[in-house]
Amino acid sequence: MMQPTLTLRYVPEADDLLELLIDAPVRRRLRRRALGQAVVVLVTLWGLLVLLAVAAPAWQWWIPALLLAVVLVHYVVRAFAVTTRWSLRRRARAIRRRSPRTRLAHEMEIGPDALTVRVEGQTTAYAWSHFGSFTESDRQFVLLDRTGRASEIVPKRGLSDPALVPVCRDLLTQYLEDPTAPPAPSASPDGHSA
Repeated sequence: MMQPTLTLRYVPEADDLLELLIDAPVRRRLRRRALGQAVVVLVTLWGLLVLLAVAAPAWQWWIPALLLAVVLVHYVVRAFAVTTRWSLRRRARAIRRRSPRTRLAHEMEIGPDALTVRVEGQTTAYAWSHFGSFTESDRQFVLLDRTGRASEIVPKRGLSDPALVPVCRDLLTQYLEDPTAPPAPSASPDGHSA
């Protein structure tokens, strides 16, 4: 029995990289840290205001409190700013500009043994055991490694026919469930087994 494979051809786009950056655990960690720091800033400012109101301080107490508030708020705003969608889009475009490989045509083969990526004569094969799972968006599938970090993208536009999206999803599911087991036959869009 022939094992099903699927071939995609595409040129990576900045939005593909953007989705990788958005799903990155580093971004989630930065946002959680910034949120925690925002809570600390608010509690600190509230405490200072209560202290100043109770102590009825002279004018000189307000100057350091105001400077501290400005510094802390600026720090938290910067932490949030580096993880915004706009900032990540700028970073994705910069990565694409700096890396010539991201502007070349890619050919990806989803096969029973591995995910194979070919770019200008160079071939890289990833065993299915390298990946743990995948996520799906409107644009693409994102393959996650065993630690949950985004590893490879599988753009849906690389398929020869949009009707192949469910077939691609089924193959990824089959190959990621148990990389050593032979996959079940998958139906192609015209109703024939692959």
